[in-house]
Amino acid sequence: YMHQAHKVYPKELWKTQIMTLGSVPGINTRYQPALNALYGPAAIREIYGATEGMFGQQRDDKRAWVPNYDLFFFEVQTRSGIKMMHEMRPGEMGSLVVSTPILPRYRIGDLILALEPPYFRCIGRDQWWTPLRYGWDELMTFNLGKL
Repeated sequence: YMHQAHKVYPKELWKTQIMTLGSVPGINTRYQPALNALYGPAAIREIYGATEGMFGQQRDDKRAWVPNYDLFFFEVQTRSGIKMMHEMRPGEMGSLVVSTPILPRYRIGDLILALEPPYFRCIGRDQWWTPLRYGWDELMTFNLGKL
């Protein structure tokens, strides 16, 4: 809108230093080049949440988030059954189940990938094609599972 209406990009108006975003999987990998083109060389930090709460955030330069274990109870439905989120091994994925003060054992509907502890990524909605799409996006961005 800004470029169409005023012929300027956000980076020409503001010196953005950091963007804390949580909208789609890959916000700090797949979408980083486009965001930096519009806003300049700002650091992109991911937050992970839903209507039910903010479940985690990126705490450092590693492009993954750390769960808020002090506020929520996290479980994951994996191929081998339900387990605590912190028990997941790197490379393991499953459907997130969160207990909040109001909603016990609520299935969020997101597929979570465990990286090296304590890091995780939401790779998308819990659908059969999500791991395929995630793999393709990792290949196309040359990220290939890097933190």
